[in-house]
Amino acid sequence: RFQATDIDDVLAVISEVYADVAEDAGQSLAISGHSPAVVWGDRDLLTQMIANLVENAINHCPAGTVTTLSLRCRDNRAILTVADNGPGIPAEERDKVFRRLYRLDKSRTTTGSGLGLSLVKAIADLHSAEIVVGDNHPGLMISIGFPLLPAHLSGLSSSTPRAG
Repeated sequence: RFQATDIDDVLAVISEVYADVAEDAGQSLAISGHSPAVVWGDRDLLTQMIANLVENAINHCPAGTVTTLSLRCRDNRAILTVADNGPGIPAEERDKVFRRLYRLDKSRTTTGSGLGLSLVKAIADLHSAEIVVGDNHPGLMISIGFPLLPAHLSGLSSSTPRAG
């Protein structure tokens, strides 16, 4: 089911769906940086991947946390970033979070199976994307870099109107 997929459109849907969920948790969800970013991918899987990242931020951060989704294009790559100002993940744990069933000690009291981030990694790998986990000072930042489709294959041109 791979096809030309604009990640910016997927982010808009995720933002619309999860804004109320974040608000119910006493948090907020924001989007910064709108840019057409067409990749070769499965829209449903990309939606699931981003939803997992947003749900993790909402479930593992306290009230008052702001989670920001951003998208920018650089060097023929679409860079999707999900960042929050919550407690983050200790540097020594960041390489482990993508393992199946792995859970941080502090998250063992919350619901979940430990499969969410391993699914994120599997979807990223399937889309030839690279994941970087970092410190948001404070909080966590996960960036995923996807290869962009060349403009002549993406179905978008500079004259294509964008909803928005």
